[in-house]
Amino acid sequence: MAVERLGELGLRGEVLAVEHAESAERHRADAVLRLTAGSGATRTYGVEIKPRLTPELATSLNLSTRFPALLVTTYISEPVAERLRALGIDYVDTAGNAHLAWDDVLVDVRGRRNPAVPRSRTSPSGAGAFGRAGLRVVFVLLSWPDMAAQPYRVLAGASGASLGTVKAVIDELTGAGYLYTGAEGRRLARGGELLDHWSEAYSINLHAALALGEFSVDDLSWWPDSESEMRSLGIQVGGEAGAGLIDPHLRPASLTLYAEQLPARFIGRHRLVRAEDRGNVHIRERFWHRPEPDAWTVPSPLIYADLLASGDPRQREHGDRIRTSDDRLIRLGRS
Repeated sequence: MAVERLGELGLRGEVLAVEHAESAERHRADAVLRLTAGSGATRTYGVEIKPRLTPELATSLNLSTRFPALLVTTYISEPVAERLRALGIDYVDTAGNAHLAWDDVLVDVRGRRNPAVPRSRTSPSGAGAFGRAGLRVVFVLLSWPDMAAQPYRVLAGASGASLGTVKAVIDELTGAGYLYTGAEGRRLARGGELLDHWSEAYSINLHAALALGEFSVDDLSWWPDSESEMRSLGIQVGGEAGAGLIDPHLRPASLTLYAEQLPARFIGRHRLVRAEDRGNVHIRERFWHRPEPDAWTVPSPLIYADLLASGDPRQREHGDRIRTSDDRLIRLGRS
């Protein structure tokens, strides 16, 4: 079906002959496809077939083929498509959405709907729980499940969201079966599944918006000895450095810090230099307002989500490890 869609876009596809099968297997492609444009320009792709693609999976794709990769799947939403374009990965889905670029060829088709989901069933209410403001509320529920029983005003204060957003999130999660009302009030259910959903949406809708600054430093060996200083400045550790504090076997190559604003004195003391692109010290906004006086690290659901949002397969492996070693994440998985 996807190859037929390419034909509709003016590209002629040819699955290469049997002698290329061994090459495809060796280079982890599902098939080898040669595309020819009307101008005569050709490109040979290693085809990677994914039955379903979420923003989380798009963030962590590791397509290692001999040929340029062409991702083929049933449907690619615009948030996923945006992530794939940023990563330079060409794609096509069975709805006809596609992005392919080489030489003088550019195919860019967006906005075609998933044929498996009728228009009437697409609900805008998802933005209530997993839009930028709603994600803050869900984070509070994942990090402190006992907060589910609290009044809306308490949840609003802890998350920094409005009362209207809190109500929309509670209604959405209740309707989806992630919250239920028992003898003791509202309770969180299927916490592990909710964490998966939240982490996907976080990587697309909130992660980038929290950046306060990117910095570089040659030597990161000092940070584990800076606990007292960070506590005094209201700085908490997240990302793979936070994962390293959960699991000492992990060796972090970057430092993610959360603070209410850029800590100028801390930056100067440790000679952090502004990075033009992405450095190895990421300073991000501390977006929640529930105090945890004894916590040096951010809550582990955020550490987990940061690892997935990094797009680094090594950090994703760290995420899998702390899901089985961190008490908070284990309890969520059992709820």
